[in-house]
Parts: sequence; structure tokens; C-alpha cells
Amino acid sequence: MVRISLSVITKLISGKKDSVQIISTSAAYLLSSILTKMNRSDLPNLFENSLHIPKVAWKTGTSYGRRDGWSIGYNKRYTVGVWIGNFDGKGIPELTGADMATPLLFQVFNSIDYNGTGNWYQPGADLDLRYVCPQSGCVPGERCTEKVIDYFLPGMSSTATCTHLTAYAVDQQETISYCTACLPEEGSQQKIYENPPAEILKFYRENNVPVKIPPPHNPLCTRLFEGSKPRILSLMEGQEYLIEKEDPRSLELSCAVAADVTTVSWFINDNFYKTAKAGDKYFFSPVEGKIKISCTDDKGRNSDVSIQVVFY
Repeated sequence: MVRISLSVITKLISGKKDSVQIISTSAAYLLSSILTKMNRSDLPNLFENSLHIPKVAWKTGTSYGRRDGWSIGYNKRYTVGVWIGNFDGKGIPELTGADMATPLLFQVFNSIDYNGTGNWYQPGADLDLRYVCPQSGCVPGERCTEKVIDYFLPGMSSTATCTHLTAYAVDQQETISYCTACLPEEGSQQKIYENPPAEILKFYRENNVPVKIPPPHNPLCTRLFEGSKPRILSLMEGQEYLIEKEDPRSLELSCAVAADVTTVSWFINDNFYKTAKAGDKYFFSPVEGKIKISCTDDKGRNSDVSIQVVFY
């Protein structure tokens, strides 16, 4: 394995005449604040990496097949990009941008700008403060028990009310949930459950984070459900996927679903492929050409993406 390289070390040049500002100062401040947080999954786990973590905003990335590990960070003086991988493109099972590229990124910043924390980004004049629920970042709802003060952009930031705690009608054993169409006259009770967005719930499930979600919906209910349909995460609409003929790789099937979903069914070119538990990942060996991928949850809600596969 070739553990390199510092692919980009460029000093930011402010006031360049041909530069174009693509986001506002306040939006850049908010984004930079998010990317400097320590309570995140891509912070390196090794103890020596936490001896001195520089004040930088950074983001990691790991390519399909673990062929590339990236970590790109910046402060007001420097932008640094680190790539780790093999020049022949072979994957490395233990390679991640977080655990291999980010430690090098921190070392570079500690070498070129040690303790460079004094000249950090400042909030723009159009930012304001408000109370939000720390679980969702939304305006606190009636069931929210915690509130924190956070920045927001008036007129641009969402004003949605938090619904991360939602009341469900369930049976006495909390094994079945009901909707208004199948609610029995007797024997039900109201209980509060967590209702995280589909992507957050997927993260919780993959990382074994405890979350109290409602039990499966009444299997005898014949109602057609509205709401959040599955979101296919592993494949992107309209994208072309290049696969080596001599070393063909499988493509991943993964999705994010609402909290009331327990199983999903996958279809390839309208042919049934597999029924899976919500949050599980599966793989399939594609054929060359245009492929339609469909995902249907156990409430009948469906999503499709069409991709192009090319062998080389």
C-alpha cells in the first residue's frame, strides 16, 4: 500500500479578481461550524490522533471497493487534500478516509499552522439565534423536552416544527400499531415513539444506536399509506457505472425508510429480487445496459432509479 499523498496544499488567496462567491458568508460560516464538530463518526479512533486536533473544517470520503481514502480540510489560511490508496487501483479492506487519511490531514495542519485558531470564520450579520430541538434541529414541538440556542438564516432556514417524538396507537403489548382505518374500538393505547428522518434512522440501525420506534403496523389493515417512500441511497438516478470485465464487482442495494417500515422488497427491471429487513444492505451482479431498480416498502410506497452499466 502506498500511503500518500498531500495532493493539494494551496494557500487561499482572498480578494482574487476572477473569484466567484457561490454561497453567502453566513451559509459558509454555518457549514464550516458543522465540519469542525468533534462528535462525528469520521473522527479518527486512534488515541494518538487526539493529542492535538487542529482547528479545521474537514470531510472524509471512501470510494466504492475501498480503493481511495480521502480527507479534505481547510481553515482561513490553507486548504489541504489527502489521498491514500494503491496506484494500481486495488482495494484495501481496512482503508477508510476517516482512519487513514484524516490523521495525515491533522499532521499536515499541525506542521504548517500549529495552533492556528485565532483567525477563524465569523458569523455574518444576517444570522440570528433561536431555540431548536437538539434531536432534529427544528423548531421545538409540543413534545420536545430539550431546547438549545442555535444560529439560523431568517427567511431561508426551515421553520418546520420538530416531530421526532410522535404518538402512535398500539395494542396493550406494544407489538402492533394502528392507524385511523384499523383502530379497534377497545384494547388500544397511546404511546410516544421516536420518529427520526429515514436517513437518521438508517444511521442509528447501522451503528446500533438505541432508538424506540413504533411496532409494525397492523398486518390486517388494507389502507393505502401516504408518507415517506423509500429513498434509494446506493445508486443514483441516471448515473453510469463502469465495471471491469475481468474483475466484476457487485452493486449495492441500500435505502433509507420511515420509522414505520420493517421490510422492503427490491425489484430489478421489474422482476422480484429480494425481500430484506429495513436498513440491511444487499448486493447484485448487474448485466450491461440500462437497469431499473425499484424498492417497495411494506406500506406499498415505491421508489425507482434507472442506471446505466458499462463493462470495460
